[in-house]
Amino acid sequence: MRKLWRDRLHPAFAAVLAALMAASMMQALPKAAGAAGETAGEDGVYRIAALGDSLAAGYEYGMEKQANPVAYGFVERVWEQALFRGFKAEYANYGIIGLRTEGLEKLLARAERGEGSGPEDLLAEGQEAFVDPRISSLVGDGAAVRRNIESADLILIQVGGNDLAAYIQMLGSGQTDEADAWLEGMLDRILASLETSIRTIHRINPDALVVIGDQYSPVPKNIMDQQVPYYEKLQDAVKQTTGKLEELSARFAAEGRDVRVAYSASRFVGRELTYTKVLAAYLNKETDIHPNQNGYDAMGRAFAEAVWGDYREPSPREEGVPITIFVNGKELKPDNEKPLVRNNFTFLVLRDIAAALKADLAWDNKTKSATFTLSGRKVVLTPGSAVMMVNGEPRTIPAPPFTEGGRTYVPLGALSDALGFDVVYRNTLKTAFING
Repeated sequence: MRKLWRDRLHPAFAAVLAALMAASMMQALPKAAGAAGETAGEDGVYRIAALGDSLAAGYEYGMEKQANPVAYGFVERVWEQALFRGFKAEYANYGIIGLRTEGLEKLLARAERGEGSGPEDLLAEGQEAFVDPRISSLVGDGAAVRRNIESADLILIQVGGNDLAAYIQMLGSGQTDEADAWLEGMLDRILASLETSIRTIHRINPDALVVIGDQYSPVPKNIMDQQVPYYEKLQDAVKQTTGKLEELSARFAAEGRDVRVAYSASRFVGRELTYTKVLAAYLNKETDIHPNQNGYDAMGRAFAEAVWGDYREPSPREEGVPITIFVNGKELKPDNEKPLVRNNFTFLVLRDIAAALKADLAWDNKTKSATFTLSGRKVVLTPGSAVMMVNGEPRTIPAPPFTEGGRTYVPLGALSDALGFDVVYRNTLKTAFING
């Protein structure tokens, strides 16, 4: 049986890769009319599909040593940005470790036909040592891959780093002239392959906004007081690669197709050691080029700016405020009391939550219950009761309302969900998104 991984790289990758399967698989739905990347499906859900290599997957050096690793890469950050903008949002992540542009081209060709892909379909010659053990579970169902691409409003692509890895190796071994000649041919092949992939995407989904990330160089100018003599050549290669992507974007623009470039490479210049795990791997006598959280944040910002023009974040929280709340893209600033967190559930004062959700509120002093109505839904909650009534039907809630200091507090998530909102809490941001 052939080995899945080269021992010197990531001996326990299989475990961490299984943990990266957290992205939801979307169902295809009709899309509303509007500008690419600015509208959602008819059900109001904004859908994102990500394609590419380990950077798209969100891998970080050392994740395989964590008990329960969870990816938080640029794809997750772009999804959060959709939540900030008031979208109900979902994403499907087809980031595959070791994928090259040729492999992406093959994956999309098979998906267009509704056929699944396995390692033998996506690998380049001599790439057997880099098989991602998730390939079959990720892209084995070609019909599902096609549905997710077909229903996406936004398609993110990050690929090409594996194609270009040999350039660093050639420079490191002193083959400067050979490396430059090789790079010129490789960039042309990458451009041609990406163009083929995007045309396949457009045949499946002509309305989606496509954003391609450029390629950063992970090699620092100095490492442990040792100067890297080919640093500037790598930076020039990065600029050439970005130029090729801009050329591709312009080519599609001339056809009336919206294909944009996400510029993250320039953000890594001079910050290679603070944006990647290169030094940590080097000290362990290993090789790794993946971003750390600083790097993935830079990439997320680049992609978000390419799509929406800016990158949103919660306002600084006042002392004693444990959580930030956004409702339909607007940060909630309660008029009465700060949100309370009890047993990991967030509570707001009755009138604050009614105002935030734009729901009608009625208090029945006889039954000591609050009734919220919105868009044909009616929800009744009673302080101390673990059961609320939703359109006349009982529903158990894990966090009952309560009264404290003369004010009645209502569970934000349970009420919002009952009124038809989509509720997402992101521990990465200590922020709750309520969109509907």
